[in-house]
Amino acid sequence: MIVNQPTGIAHVAIPTDEPEATVAFYETLGFKRLVDGGVRGMLQCGSCVIEYYPRRCDKKPIGNIDHIALACDNLDEAYEEIKGLGCEMISEGIESNQMFAPRSNRFFLFKGPNGEKIEFCKVS
Repeated sequence: MIVNQPTGIAHVAIPTDEPEATVAFYETLGFKRLVDGGVRGMLQCGSCVIEYYPRRCDKKPIGNIDHIALACDNLDEAYEEIKGLGCEMISEGIESNQMFAPRSNRFFLFKGPNGEKIEFCKVS
């Protein structure tokens, strides 16, 4: 068992070809815009967060959950632990992006036992 365990689900990611319709639908369910990047962003309702973004390839069905993101306090240590378990790493090291600018968003992705993509992330 790893020492640096997830502390909760950070978000669920959904690819879309219609970001405006996706946002409108989730707003009817009570979600508010947490991050608005036009064609991509994050919506929040209570502790539930949904990331939406343009579908990356025609083969992936719209609406499929792309990955499960798990919040993690000690990202660097967790990365080494997950690598040490022999999991198939998707990320080459710890990545970052500007999704929550000016806060930093660091993360890494790996495959679970059924091929599911799992992200460990930390926004600070």
